[in-house]
Amino acid sequence: MADKPENIAEELFNNRQIFLRYNQNNINRIQQPLFHVDRHVFTIIPRLLHINQEGLPGYVKGDVPCGIHHFQLDHRIQLAAETLFPDAIFRGNEEVEPFIHTILLMGSCGSIAQSRKSDLDYTLLVNKHSVSPERLGLFKQKLNLIEKWAWDEFNLEVHFFINDIQEVKNNIFGESDTESTGSAQAKLLKEEMYRTAVVTTGKLPFWWIVPLQTDDDQYENYLHLLRTRQTLLDPDAFVDIGNVDDISQGEFFGGSIWALIKSFKAPFKTLLKMGLLEEYMFGQTRFNLLCHEIKKKVFGGTLFDDIDTYVAMYERVERFFKEHKDENALDALKTSFVLKVGTKVTGEELVKGSPDPRKRTLINMYNSWDWEPAKLESVNAYFSWQMLDKVALGNRINKILMASYKNISEANKASGEESLISERDTHLLGRKLFSFYRPSQNKVENLFALVDGETGEKELTFMIHRVNPKDKGEWYLIRGKTLAFLEHIPKEQILKKAYSLQFLVAFTCFNSLFRKDTVLLLRAEQQSIKDQDLKILLEDLSSFMSQVSVASIPNEDLLTNARLRQLFMIVDFGNPIPREVMIGNLHDCKTPKEYAGFMNRKLERITSTTAIYLTTWGELFCKTYVGANCMNRCLAELRPMTPNREIDEDEFFKFFVPGSRKEKIDFSWLSRYIIKTLTFKKGNTSGKVESPDLKIHPSTSKSTSEGAREMEEAKSESPST
Repeated sequence: MADKPENIAEELFNNRQIFLRYNQNNINRIQQPLFHVDRHVFTIIPRLLHINQEGLPGYVKGDVPCGIHHFQLDHRIQLAAETLFPDAIFRGNEEVEPFIHTILLMGSCGSIAQSRKSDLDYTLLVNKHSVSPERLGLFKQKLNLIEKWAWDEFNLEVHFFINDIQEVKNNIFGESDTESTGSAQAKLLKEEMYRTAVVTTGKLPFWWIVPLQTDDDQYENYLHLLRTRQTLLDPDAFVDIGNVDDISQGEFFGGSIWALIKSFKAPFKTLLKMGLLEEYMFGQTRFNLLCHEIKKKVFGGTLFDDIDTYVAMYERVERFFKEHKDENALDALKTSFVLKVGTKVTGEELVKGSPDPRKRTLINMYNSWDWEPAKLESVNAYFSWQMLDKVALGNRINKILMASYKNISEANKASGEESLISERDTHLLGRKLFSFYRPSQNKVENLFALVDGETGEKELTFMIHRVNPKDKGEWYLIRGKTLAFLEHIPKEQILKKAYSLQFLVAFTCFNSLFRKDTVLLLRAEQQSIKDQDLKILLEDLSSFMSQVSVASIPNEDLLTNARLRQLFMIVDFGNPIPREVMIGNLHDCKTPKEYAGFMNRKLERITSTTAIYLTTWGELFCKTYVGANCMNRCLAELRPMTPNREIDEDEFFKFFVPGSRKEKIDFSWLSRYIIKTLTFKKGNTSGKVESPDLKIHPSTSKSTSEGAREMEEAKSESPST
């Protein structure tokens, strides 16, 4: 019988041999697209994790956990070491208590979607409880240093994710944060782990050698045979992180929420992953997940070079789309696959073929789609598309994603099966979606979040349009330089319409439309912001504030009310700037009354104040206050959102004063006033801004010494003019 111990022992042994060959083939495939020096980095990383040696990347002083089970210093690692660190002397295979059980390289590496600079995402399987929290903290420092070294020296993104073996076996991957999916994906993540993981060194996942169609009970039986040495294998050569025979329907809802969030960073890849979730939700998944499909090919005699995890995922989703979606969705899926893969097949190669094995695979796929060479060339030229064409594709993808999410959500409710995602993670992930989709007054749209690649424009026109001279007018942001009347400008060239120039500036910077070589044209008269002001303003705001990835918003920020994360203010005194604003010296003020007069004379000349602020929920707002007391009205609204902690002024606040003057004007008094007013913590029962600088009392209510002390404190904190 097949389930006799001796038969099982033989099958496990044979499967191990096959998997080792398949895994080595994947390691070879990973190295092929890499730059020569990056291959050495890939090879040396296990060695850097195995030891803690001073002078090498990742060295941390102290009792740092290190060591990898079954690590061997071979000639490849020695060559990489000599190449990267010619002056270092590597210690031999010293005796250490190994902390890392295995190192798995996850994701698209080894597949057709790997590029020369694909991220190297490593999962390190460890027993967290075998070390103290302090030692685990040192280990994390070590990983951070290796990541930084790879990026600083080679511009190569390396990421390490620590997972506890027992937690992974129990389908626990930590709470939802910037990278972890928490309870949103449990077995889903394990299924992807088994499907895509390449063992770079360490123990082999036991799941990979058990027979096909192994249920949970059988898996535990096989594990018992291994551990009681009733097989031909060494139990210490394997790591047990659990079985995957099926995935509960209750898990797909949380997975779909997570997929929507990931779409803001990688829409093309997400469309394939969401399609796979929907196919799982409405298909037969028991022993029929994608990891089972890959495993069946490995043990079924398929040539290893013909097994590609990314192609397999695409083909499965494509079959589902053909049966359940329209042609528009299918075309978006094909386009997303081409753009995610990145390897360009020319129209000529599509017809004549290519000697490149990766391209041959793609050519066979594209020919099965009946794509014309012109269609392929158009998709290949994506990064030179007009911006609105990129946005249109992003919107198409978003609609398909939202429809899939709705289908999964409704099917989850109809099934009556409890969703496995925790209430806390539902709240956290929902907040992330809320921050992107919530419409709100004065909110600046994150319009290009679903666009992969460069969004900067070569030329931009900012134009005000008035029906008659008395109108306040509307502002238009236009692609390219144009002197045409509004009615003659093609609609596809109009990127944004807004009530103010300041809002267009915020929109332009937040969506990365401006770059330093962008040529600007300002078509407006009688504005304080002139041509030179506009360029400086865009440069200042772009360098100070940028779009936030929704997926990366920290949990602690989402679990509290939104606060100011960064504040940029445009303070307009008119152009030219009035003489009263430029003259005078704060240190000439001898009394509190003189100090108050100094400040008031300047603040009263502000004609408008614009606050462009990014919140801890990742939302950007832009609001302009005009007229008398506009500065204090602005600060009164912002004060409740100011963080209740010490802030780094350089990271938190910046301001700009239009004026187009060659000489630099000192506005340090203004900066100090804004920061002190925002962070002043005394009680305020009047409803007005209680500024620390202007809290001047009549002499009858405060002694001269108290008033002088307050003034001196204010002067001492203010930079010299």
